[in-house]
Amino acid sequence: MTARARRTGRSRSTRLWRTGLVVGIIVLLVGFRLVEQIGPERHPDDRFTVVRVIDGDTVELLGGDRLRLLGVDTPERDEPLFDEARQFLVELALGRSLELEFAGSRRDRYGRLLALAYVDDSVLVNKVIIENGLGYLYLFRDSPTDHPAFAAMMQAQRAALDRSLGVMAPVAEPEPYYVASQSSFRFHRPGCRSADTYTPDRWRRFGSREEALREGLSPCRNCRP
Repeated sequence: MTARARRTGRSRSTRLWRTGLVVGIIVLLVGFRLVEQIGPERHPDDRFTVVRVIDGDTVELLGGDRLRLLGVDTPERDEPLFDEARQFLVELALGRSLELEFAGSRRDRYGRLLALAYVDDSVLVNKVIIENGLGYLYLFRDSPTDHPAFAAMMQAQRAALDRSLGVMAPVAEPEPYYVASQSSFRFHRPGCRSADTYTPDRWRRFGSREEALREGLSPCRNCRP
């Protein structure tokens, strides 16, 4: 065998070894993520420390994971009270270690953790955001609405409506009525494109925005009622 052939053989062996190492690392990382998704609930630890608040319902945790607070929706960046909702979460959670309770899917389609979050053992972050009028209860058909935390968030939304706090305050120019699908937790303005397919036998009609909110519905993100 020539010196050139020997060098070529060693080069191929090195490339194969490196490729095998990379594949092994990827398998370990994927395996860790899958185990994490089906593993037991965790207690507060350094990994659940909030290092950055992204908006009123999403934070970044130590280690890079993002947490989306389950069952609550706060104003987007271009909407009123965005800054107030974000600052509220900064004051409540930044630098704190959270206790997370998972109810249903542990991650959303973007890879973010989905959880109920507690500080000081008993303060439910998801609930106090709604209670202060800085977010809406945000449910889906598969939401565990029989969970005590969701009942508490529903009560918090009604309490915020009673006090006309923040996003629960009456709007300046209300619609004559609002509509929602029988199977949806979103309500819409009458002309919303998201409600174009609704027929009278498939929709619910609400005389006011407050009426829909009191039933646990949240505003459509397209028409923003």
